Amino acid sequence: PTPFKRPDLSNLPWFVSASSAMQLRHSSTLMQPAEGSTPWKAKVTAICFAPDNSRMAVVTTDRIVSIYDENGERVDKFSTKPNDKGPKNYLVRSMSFCPDPAQPKLAVAQSDNIVFVYKWTGAPDSIWEGKKSICNKFAGTSPVTSLVWPVDHPFEVVYGLAEGKVKIGQLRSNKPQTLYNAESYVVALASSPNGTGVVSAHLDGSIFRYNFPDSNMPGPAYTKICTHTSVPYALSWGRSICAAGNDQVVTFYDRDGGRERTFDYSGEPAKGMPECKEFTVASFNNTGDSVAIGNFDCFYTFSYNAKADSWDENEVKVVENMYSITAMSWKNNGSSLAVGTLCGLLDLYDACIRRYTYKKVFELTYVSPSQVLIRKKSEKHSNMIKSKFGQEITKVNIYADPETKVDRYVVAHTDESLLLSDLETGKFSEIQWHGNGESEKYFFDTLNACLVSYAGELSVIEYGSDEVLASVRTEHTSSHLLSVRINERPPRQGEDNPDTPRVDDEEGNNKKIAYLLDTQTVCVKNMHTQASTTINHDIKIDFLELNSRGNLLLFRDKRRVLHLFDVDSQTRTALLNYCSYVQWVPGSDVVVAQNRNNMCVWYNIHAPDQVMVREIKGDIDGIERANGKTEVLVDETVSVSSYVLVEELIDFGTAIDDRDYVKAMQILEGMEFTPQSEAMWQQLQTMCIDNWNLKMAERCSAALGDVSRARYLRKVAKLADEAKEQGVDVRDHWQVRSKMLELKKQLEMAEDVLIAHNKVDEAITMYEDLLLFNEALEVAERRNHPDAENKRRKFYQYLIDSKQQESAALMKESEGEYVQAINLYLEAGMPGKAARVIGDNNITQPSNLLESVAIALEDADMNEKAGDFYERMGQRQRALDSFIKGHAFRKAVELARKHFPNQVVSLEESWGDHLVSINQLDMAINHFMEAHAQSKAIDAALKARQWSKALTLADQLDVDTARPYYAELAEHYAQAKQYKEAEKCYVQCDDHNKAVEMWTSAGEWENAHRLAKSYLPESEITALYMENASKMEKSQKFKEAEKLYLAVDKPDHAIAMYKRHRKFDTMIKLVSKYRKELLGESHKYLAQQLEMEGNLRDAEEHYASAGEWLAAVNMYRTNDQWEEAIRVAKFHGGVSASKRVAYAYALHLGGSAGAKLLSKLSLLEPAIDYAMESGAFTHAFELARDSLPKKVAEVHLKFALYLEDEERFQEAEQEFVQASKPREAIEMYIHQQSWSDALRVAEQYDPSAVTDVYAAQGKAASEREDWARAEEMFVAASKPDLALQMYEQSGQWQDAVRVAQRHLPHKLNEVQLRLQSAQAGMGTGGSKADYLSKGRNFEKNRKFGNAIDAYLMAKKDVIRNVDDLEEIWDQAVRVSRTNMKDRYMQVVREVCSRLVSVRKFESAAELMREADMLDEAVSIAISGQCWEKARELAADNRMLSGRVESAFQGHMVKAENTSGLMEMGHTGAALDVLAQRGDWDRLWDTAAKERVGPEVLQKYAGIRVQQLVDDGGVKYDEAVATLIEHGPPTSAAYYDMYSALVAGVLGRDQDQEKKSDQAKVVADLREVLYTVALKLRSNSTDGKLDREFENLLMATHYTHMMYLTRKHGLKELSSRCAITLLRYAGIVPTDKAFYVAGTACKEVGDLNLAFMLLNRFVDLIEAIEEGDMSGIDNSDFAEATNVPFDTPLPTYFYIPEHDAREEVRDWVLSICMDNNIEQKLPRQGESENTIYAGLYTSSKPTCIVTGYPIPSRDKLEVNNSIASKKDWNALVSKTEQCPWTNETASPMW
Repeated sequence: PTPFKRPDLSNLPWFVSASSAMQLRHSSTLMQPAEGSTPWKAKVTAICFAPDNSRMAVVTTDRIVSIYDENGERVDKFSTKPNDKGPKNYLVRSMSFCPDPAQPKLAVAQSDNIVFVYKWTGAPDSIWEGKKSICNKFAGTSPVTSLVWPVDHPFEVVYGLAEGKVKIGQLRSNKPQTLYNAESYVVALASSPNGTGVVSAHLDGSIFRYNFPDSNMPGPAYTKICTHTSVPYALSWGRSICAAGNDQVVTFYDRDGGRERTFDYSGEPAKGMPECKEFTVASFNNTGDSVAIGNFDCFYTFSYNAKADSWDENEVKVVENMYSITAMSWKNNGSSLAVGTLCGLLDLYDACIRRYTYKKVFELTYVSPSQVLIRKKSEKHSNMIKSKFGQEITKVNIYADPETKVDRYVVAHTDESLLLSDLETGKFSEIQWHGNGESEKYFFDTLNACLVSYAGELSVIEYGSDEVLASVRTEHTSSHLLSVRINERPPRQGEDNPDTPRVDDEEGNNKKIAYLLDTQTVCVKNMHTQASTTINHDIKIDFLELNSRGNLLLFRDKRRVLHLFDVDSQTRTALLNYCSYVQWVPGSDVVVAQNRNNMCVWYNIHAPDQVMVREIKGDIDGIERANGKTEVLVDETVSVSSYVLVEELIDFGTAIDDRDYVKAMQILEGMEFTPQSEAMWQQLQTMCIDNWNLKMAERCSAALGDVSRARYLRKVAKLADEAKEQGVDVRDHWQVRSKMLELKKQLEMAEDVLIAHNKVDEAITMYEDLLLFNEALEVAERRNHPDAENKRRKFYQYLIDSKQQESAALMKESEGEYVQAINLYLEAGMPGKAARVIGDNNITQPSNLLESVAIALEDADMNEKAGDFYERMGQRQRALDSFIKGHAFRKAVELARKHFPNQVVSLEESWGDHLVSINQLDMAINHFMEAHAQSKAIDAALKARQWSKALTLADQLDVDTARPYYAELAEHYAQAKQYKEAEKCYVQCDDHNKAVEMWTSAGEWENAHRLAKSYLPESEITALYMENASKMEKSQKFKEAEKLYLAVDKPDHAIAMYKRHRKFDTMIKLVSKYRKELLGESHKYLAQQLEMEGNLRDAEEHYASAGEWLAAVNMYRTNDQWEEAIRVAKFHGGVSASKRVAYAYALHLGGSAGAKLLSKLSLLEPAIDYAMESGAFTHAFELARDSLPKKVAEVHLKFALYLEDEERFQEAEQEFVQASKPREAIEMYIHQQSWSDALRVAEQYDPSAVTDVYAAQGKAASEREDWARAEEMFVAASKPDLALQMYEQSGQWQDAVRVAQRHLPHKLNEVQLRLQSAQAGMGTGGSKADYLSKGRNFEKNRKFGNAIDAYLMAKKDVIRNVDDLEEIWDQAVRVSRTNMKDRYMQVVREVCSRLVSVRKFESAAELMREADMLDEAVSIAISGQCWEKARELAADNRMLSGRVESAFQGHMVKAENTSGLMEMGHTGAALDVLAQRGDWDRLWDTAAKERVGPEVLQKYAGIRVQQLVDDGGVKYDEAVATLIEHGPPTSAAYYDMYSALVAGVLGRDQDQEKKSDQAKVVADLREVLYTVALKLRSNSTDGKLDREFENLLMATHYTHMMYLTRKHGLKELSSRCAITLLRYAGIVPTDKAFYVAGTACKEVGDLNLAFMLLNRFVDLIEAIEEGDMSGIDNSDFAEATNVPFDTPLPTYFYIPEHDAREEVRDWVLSICMDNNIEQKLPRQGESENTIYAGLYTSSKPTCIVTGYPIPSRDKLEVNNSIASKKDWNALVSKTEQCPWTNETASPMW
């Protein structure tokens, strides 16, 4: 034999497959080959890997099994046992580990007719570290040749025998069974990847397949599928069945034996490849995508190509001196291939498709397209993800745990599925998925599941499960709005209540999710049963979380109110207000929340009122629970403090929830008895009683000190023990059950139990023992007890004897003995009940009895009931007196209205006095008003602190009477800092000095200034403000000082102040606002100042703001901060500027340092370019030669071009040559016409350019008309065609013919043709005579067509005289008219066209008239503006005359000749011209002079207004003014314009309103719309107005009314107008309507309605921010029928300032916690005659002043309108004008 040589593996490269890029690289050698002359005696006979890859078993011919760990270290070995202790002359043919990782077993197939199964046992730490023993053995009748242990069959091993049988060994029964007999030596076995079957290869080449019974595969259990071309020693089963043998042919078969592909290696090997010999062994990787087949000194690999659905051949892996491969096996994760050889060599090869590093932490190895290994670089252990569908994994991401921030969760994608894995637990899931891999969002907050959001759907995927646990539709995927609980707590040990047993979730199926259906609806879904619960809320929810068991839900709304929802009982509880933090304590039902500076803890969440409150100094940051200790971490800004919770209370709650009552009791017994522990004992007692744990309930009662209950429970427990002794379930024993029901006070149920067991006496006794004789009597009567009547008598007598007359009366009343019952009630001192009996039974006799009852009622001070009694008896005066005496004024007033109307007013006043006496001042006000007691009403309002109402009442009094009230109100408003109201009151009481003092004290200098202007000289005001500003400055109150300076127009002082105090930002703001011309200088000054101070960053900012960024660059350069200089230059000046600075930096550094800098900045090449552009070629050469040699040639070229520009041509030539650009040097000399130098360079460096030099020299000669020299050079350049072209272009046709004859004879004919064409084009000289002569010659020869063509050849480009042209063309017309009439019209049209082109319009028109084409003639005259000619042509044709005049007018309009138009009488056209030109001032002047009608003015007013409306903004004011001045158009065509104008004016925001006189504009707009409405109504057949236009008018009218009433101090009317505008929301922007109405209500003191309206305003601004109003809750205004909900969402805010909007929001939040505010609207029936009435539609007419419904008694019809008399008079008394017609009016009382 050949001496063995050890294979050289040191430089073994990666092997890359051809199709799927599989890479194999030698990793390590575990066993060295044997030395000596017989190394094959160490042959490796079998290799196998454990299913978890932690062990590899190898056996050689020495029959010793070596065990290696996953790191390739040999950790164990053992000798195999012979069969029946025979001689050791057998071989181990095959081995296989059990596929179940939990069963450490190894099957060994031996040639001595036996299979042994070894098992490791007794290892405490690792299943592989214990002792080995034989647990199974299967003896045969012939040698065992092969063995496999199929996947999913851990108790069945399949092996083949030499006699041809394939057997299965049953590990459980330890018995073998023959599967089939092929009657041919079994050479190999292989199992399918999924373990559903096995294939066997036999000596005769046949291959059999066997299907296990549980595989559900069609066809027989075993069958011969094919016959291979040789003995298939190499057999394996992956995606296909691979077979190979000694004929060098590899064949892939499908499951049924169909041949898929064959590879034949029997021919000559390729160059450099070894000769293919016998294939010995084959092995597929775990995915079945790749297979390795052993051969001599090499192994072949093949990969499956999924795209081509075929197998691809890979490059052969050659290892010299390896010899034949005898055993192969892949790791079960496909990452390694173990190869054993004939000489005992054992090598490991790493296998992968690709490998890369992820996040610098993980190494990802693709061992197949569908399988990836993930390993942390710092660890040796790896995790595997594998597509169970065989799909290619296209993308892998690893996400961090949100809590620990450690990378933990793997997400991978295939084309058809999504793969998820938890690296910590090793759990893996794969689900079918059709997302794109880009739009999904993943949430890993849940411990056992991943949440995936895609296309609006949230999928919950539990790790370890291959199905989606649940899918829900939600758009709210924040971690605060999702809560998932999966098996976090064990099932309860007991039931909640035996009578209503709770069905707890089965173990492993407690899976729930809580999420938002919308912003106000929570859904809790059981993901196991798919049942769900919905919780509706009326406010947006911003947090929710389930407890760990999933039966309790915490959620918090936007108002910071915390709620608890019990999923089982479907009950909701409000836990806490102002909640800023809430969390469940992990693993329990304890809740920790924060309320402002308080920490609230609910140890027993089922008792929400039992909360422990502890003051804290910061914000809760989290909860930590570890080592038997639970701490709440509080961030106190400076440090983090921890507050320890009572662990016993937490454990108790957990034990109760788990129904572990023994543990709960043990916890309580170790605690002190406190109110908290008492509640816990009480809770435990209740649950023990509910669960019939009577002895524990007795112990709880004893602990609570409830001795009687404890004794009662002990008695019941004895009864229960007796029942148990009798073999009866205590819950079914009638006495025990009734006693327990009696204990729970469920007496009726206890009665039912006793009656069901016919225990009537016991039921009666039970009631009697409890002194419930009435119930006992009912039982006796219902059950027909013989002693029932006697019991009734005894019971009645008992009631009489025990002085229970009331009960006795009830008894007699039920028996129908009413008189006796009345007497008993009177005896019991209950005249009210006696009166009820009389009323209910209509008793009228005896009269003395009725009188007795009435007297008794009065004696008992039950005056109201006495009054009712008297009224029923018809004694109205006595009834009235009783009502008054009993202060039942409501009933007294109602009675008086019916029967004593003259007493109503006095009763109202008395009612008010009574209410004042009991301090119900609010209610008293209205009654005083009804009684017209204004002074008392105001006094009550002041005492009730109803300041707004008092002010309203004071406004209704005369000035002198109201003055003291105004003074009191002013003092209040001043103290309450409601300064505007205080100012008004001070003014009303003529105390102006106090008003000024108030504003001054409040620091409101502007208002003080405004008020003082009426009383102080300007100089004193200025001095006052300057003095106060100085004081403010000294107090560091710069903002206040600034306001004062600005108030007196002294911005320079404010700027100087900020400059002194180095408040540069504020200073710049003021400069930019008040001294814009100095802004740049200010920035520059500040920049220089800061630069001097060394504050370069701020200096840079100011330089940039001043536009002096170059100064900033120079500043950084001066301070040697070049990087900053480069940054600034790049930001402000772009890349080119940064290059220049970088270049300067490089020059500053110099040499190699500068080059390194430029290279570091990736600016080396740009720097070289810049150096060349700036002429620094020396530096450019230096940089290029040192760092960028490829750039040297370009530098030479640019230098040459520079030298050429400098006219240093010789030096430039040298540089061109060094740049390898000699042609550029040649062109340079050609350009300079230095022909000798050009020729020299061409001959020396570029001979091919010599001809170009001659050609250029010839061209130069031709340009100077040296034709002979040019011809000579062109010929010398071998380019005679250039000479020919030269002569042709210069018209030297003879020379051109000569050159063609001499040098280009083949072009001679072409030259002669071009010569003839030139001559023909020129005629015979190109003159008029030539054309006429040539045409006449054709005429003489009667060639009229040619004559016409000859005449028409005359062109204006040849003959410049247009008269000559006309004469020639006339000849063409003459010839065609006389001799060729068929061409006459054509010639006429052609000649006319030419005459028009030379502007001979009249001639052309005349020619057309001669041809009877009058229309065309007129058209030509018009186009030439020959108006007299046109009129002449159209003189006899009215239609043409009109056309001419119309065209002339259009011409005048186009020329904007308004004067001409006016002279012609076309005033309308002239005005149209002015309108189109936009000269509106002239238009109005012209219209006035011409006295045009109002309709015309309205038309142009409409056009002008439309333009202004389109411009928008302040142009609306001009639009309204235009309509006022010139009259509005009344056509329906202008509806859109009016709609846009109204929307523009009413839709202005606050800033726009301040810039305009909004009240006046609205008033004018209302007047315009009113005028249009009058006109439209007069033109309408039914006198009605279009609904949309009427809405525009009324929206504008009520807006005007709101401004007008506010102007005259009628705030209540103004607020009503504002509320009326709500019904026009849409015309008025919705947010504006609610803000204005809410503010108006706030001003009049109606805080409830103000809150409702402004709360709606806050919701609207949030909707505007989000761009969606679907989340707005409309329930508050659901019944307010005048408030529309379908209005469009505004696109901008009415209040532009964010701070102003936040002030409104803060006010709403502050009011919402005020218990005195109802925060709801009254019902429609309750709203009549209140401010709320405007929110509801009404059948009553609406007031023209306020829009409110008018009570019939107040209805006033005036000036075609309807108004409330009170409101109309209030306004007219102030304005003296009708609010509808604006006519003069007076109040109508």
